[in-house]
Amino acid sequence: MTHMRSLTFVLALTVLAAPAFAVPVPGAQEHEHDRDHDRDREHHAEYHFRQEDAARLRQHYHHIEKVDVRHRPAYVVGGYLPEDWRHRVHKVPVEVVRELPPPPPGYVFGYMDGYCVAYNPASRAIADVLDLAALAMR
Repeated sequence: MTHMRSLTFVLALTVLAAPAFAVPVPGAQEHEHDRDHDRDREHHAEYHFRQEDAARLRQHYHHIEKVDVRHRPAYVVGGYLPEDWRHRVHKVPVEVVRELPPPPPGYVFGYMDGYCVAYNPASRAIADVLDLAALAMR
């Protein structure tokens, strides 16, 4: 019986110590990087506002000249909306959305801080940004 306990103890120590002596598998880190890259690509769909979309969108947002372009967040393609985006975003009206190229699956249009943004509400990923406030300053 004592021999059995000793064997069990040694076996348990071997199992617990095994990760400390593990040999890295060649290419494992690259696979992890590829998986992260694929996940980012899933969250960052491609979309492009057209040049003529800016004029149509600016017509709808009359207060655009009041946006303080020097003191606002920067939204960039491939970036993410801030954590508090739900409290700040305004939906783009349906009559305007009808005139835009359709967004990628799962993406919607929103207006916040002088930008019109094509974004994924689930991941907060930004596919494209149209800076309406900067255009209004020209």
